[in-house]
Amino acid sequence: MIAGLLINFFEILAFLTGIFYYQKNKTKPTLYLVWFLGITVFSELFSWYTYFVESGFLHFLKGTRLEMNYWWGNMYSIISYLFYINYFKWYLSAKRSISILNSVSVIVFVVSILEIIFSEGFFIRFMPISNVIGTLFVFLSISFYYLELLKSDQILQVQKTLPFYISVGALLFHLCTTPIFIYSIYFSNSVDPSFVSLYKLIIFSANYLLYSIYIAGFLICLRKKDPYSPKKNF
Repeated sequence: MIAGLLINFFEILAFLTGIFYYQKNKTKPTLYLVWFLGITVFSELFSWYTYFVESGFLHFLKGTRLEMNYWWGNMYSIISYLFYINYFKWYLSAKRSISILNSVSVIVFVVSILEIIFSEGFFIRFMPISNVIGTLFVFLSISFYYLELLKSDQILQVQKTLPFYISVGALLFHLCTTPIFIYSIYFSNSVDPSFVSLYKLIIFSANYLLYSIYIAGFLICLRKKDPYSPKKNF
């Protein structure tokens, strides 16, 4: 529980730092990033309702599909994948790359909805197909962003740009957590304490790393003027 509260603290700190950064650098991508962090904070705090199912006023949910918060996490993950895929479009100039990301956004949304409808695991585990596809397409969007960096002189001042820090955090987070999310069903059913401990360690560590990078990115870029503006052509 303490580890979970610490993650919430880092999430809230990243959100507040993002708001402060936006006051100094008002761009549309940053605005959506701050909104996304706000949604993340709300989602994580709401997920604590399971604590009151076990020992509080929500005990009537015991034994129902809403007893665990996987359903809520699955809905949030759809929003998360769509956000990251679209966030980097603001920093692309290649129309073909932008068109591809528009298409994969639709694919992620449709696949997620179909998995919710036809899969029986929506309430008891993270959705494996949606997580794999969503992660691959997040990697694709970041790859397009890196490719344009390599082809331009932006690479010389990449440490001054916020999307670089967002991309590093997102890459590391999804690389670490996606395999764990795929096997989440074993977490809820596991009688092996070592597996449960490993699961929690990876999730908590990945979150600490993600939001630490975001906070560092906001603070570093706050002191430096971004030499590049997001693209307007999509």
